[in-house]
Amino acid sequence: MKIRSTLKQGAKWFGASALAGMLLAGCGMTQKASIPTDAELQIAGDTFANPIKRNGADPWMHYFNGNYYLTTTTWTSQLVMRKSPTIAGLADAPAHYIWSGDDPSRAFNFWAFEFHPIERPEGLRWYVILTSGVKDHFGGQRNHIMESEGSDPMGPYQYKGTPMPDHWNIDGSYFDHNGKLYFTWSEWHGDEQVNLVSEMSNPWTLVGERNVVTRPEYKWEQSGLKVNEGPEILKHNGRVFLTHSSSFCNTEDYKIAVVELVGDDPVKTESWKKFDEPFFVKGNGVYGPGHHGFFISPDGTEEWLIYHGNSSPTDGCSGTRSSRAQKFVWNEEGLPEFGEPLMDKQQTPVPSGEQGPITTRVEGVRYKLVNRLTNLCLTANANGQTKVDQCSGENTDWIVDPANDGFYRINNADLGTFVGHQNCADPSSVAVASKPWISSNCQRWSVDPSRDGWVRFSNAQSISHLQAAGCEAAPGTTASVGGDRFSQCTDWRLEPVDTFAIINVNSGKVVTVDGSAKVADANISQHEYKDLASQKWQAKHVDNGFYNFESTNAANMCLAVNGVTDGKVEIADNVVQSACSEKDSLWRFEFLPNGALRMVSHYGLALMVEGCSVKNDDNMMQLVWKDLDCQHFYFRVAE
Repeated sequence: MKIRSTLKQGAKWFGASALAGMLLAGCGMTQKASIPTDAELQIAGDTFANPIKRNGADPWMHYFNGNYYLTTTTWTSQLVMRKSPTIAGLADAPAHYIWSGDDPSRAFNFWAFEFHPIERPEGLRWYVILTSGVKDHFGGQRNHIMESEGSDPMGPYQYKGTPMPDHWNIDGSYFDHNGKLYFTWSEWHGDEQVNLVSEMSNPWTLVGERNVVTRPEYKWEQSGLKVNEGPEILKHNGRVFLTHSSSFCNTEDYKIAVVELVGDDPVKTESWKKFDEPFFVKGNGVYGPGHHGFFISPDGTEEWLIYHGNSSPTDGCSGTRSSRAQKFVWNEEGLPEFGEPLMDKQQTPVPSGEQGPITTRVEGVRYKLVNRLTNLCLTANANGQTKVDQCSGENTDWIVDPANDGFYRINNADLGTFVGHQNCADPSSVAVASKPWISSNCQRWSVDPSRDGWVRFSNAQSISHLQAAGCEAAPGTTASVGGDRFSQCTDWRLEPVDTFAIINVNSGKVVTVDGSAKVADANISQHEYKDLASQKWQAKHVDNGFYNFESTNAANMCLAVNGVTDGKVEIADNVVQSACSEKDSLWRFEFLPNGALRMVSHYGLALMVEGCSVKNDDNMMQLVWKDLDCQHFYFRVAE
């Protein structure tokens, strides 16, 4: 069992000469030209400033397959993740509720999320470690583990268990060493909060000894209370370090300390040697810097520290703690040098490679993009040529990926390239190409509803619309952009290719057939993900942009509304499972600016969770659109 490093997995990188040629060809430039860096083209600057997320305590971040993913403490019953192709974009990135609690023994006070990629026999899976407990106090806090269905950090996630159900424990993390998986966490021993390590048989089960590996032995670790917590593993040149937070978080002296593995067995206390000075302390107007993690830059060349800190010495453990990031290096002695906290609003270069060029398959449900006029699909080839052609051909699967500010990226699932103007320096050009990501507005699109489920793709730079060149209907016609926005030429429908779960934005729970029933009129509710066939759906195109959502649990049974009673449509009507042939089973969906979907029945009413609940088994219904979170949904791959 191996924790998978995300180093260089987010992108494929090319040699300098090939890179220059590819960029020049992709943007239509001569050899003397350079990539445009004008602010009108880039979606974010070459620098950013801390904090990257206010009210962002206990941050954890990965860069993976073209996006940064960030979690922070919520204090609620909801596990929230944000994603963005730029680090600055995380500040305003929509909150994706990927899981929520329902069991009163563990459904409250969500703290300190971490998510780790681990290779399993069935493939890459993400494991979220979450600290949560009971409603009325913090005495019930425990580590809990969720497992993703596939390789998408956004889930869906299934609850797997708690490694230690019988006593208070927080701030869990994983590491692998000599082919074995280990868990490290914090708990109280008398008047000391200490860090421990134990081996695991799987990502949610401890085996063998559980021993203390760090305790607050120095005075600088005892400000406010005697605390060691938030243990994390950092490796370099064959050496293994455990970094952790020291002193009470409610003081300005919260800080980062380091111990090193000097023995063979990481579970043994004597295998660890503690450094007698802290490695990261308050400074430059930043107080209590701690509860941290590490991530790799998009091009794999830099290591970064992610941590929280306060802008005031008196804010302590409050919601004012904000997420901050800065690059660190290794000194001649082979030790990490974190430096000093960067002051608020100080500009610093973005992680290396963020501006591209990046070729990667982003995570998400695959779609066919079918043109209304031609009934052909958008396709691309390895040279970047983008056309409309037979939907059964190669490279016709696309991922529509949120990319800040209400715009999306259109990413080819096979080639890892992104649709945009062929000549990004000239927004008046109409040619379209699918090229590596260069963080440009010419590669971002709004996805605007047309009618009857059709959509239009409007380019963020030129405000022109994706279409077949000249509105020609022949297979192999080049794709282009233009202003013919009110004709069938600019209408497209998005046909989901994958089997998927339908996840409610507000609750993180999935649309489920009650009791996994296979009969008509079985009720539909929301429930936490359990990897059940009754929680998985396949889209079948019916007419225009309308689809059946067929349950994988029962053939020819689809998501439906109760229908018409005495010739009238009920505004607040129940949602059930019904025969796919019925009119009541027709739905369309629209992409919203926050990356979510609005699902609309044939009657023009929106799918939602009744009462906007986050509880298991609460009912699904249709109602007039009010733009509520409980009317927003995600499709997530659930094969």
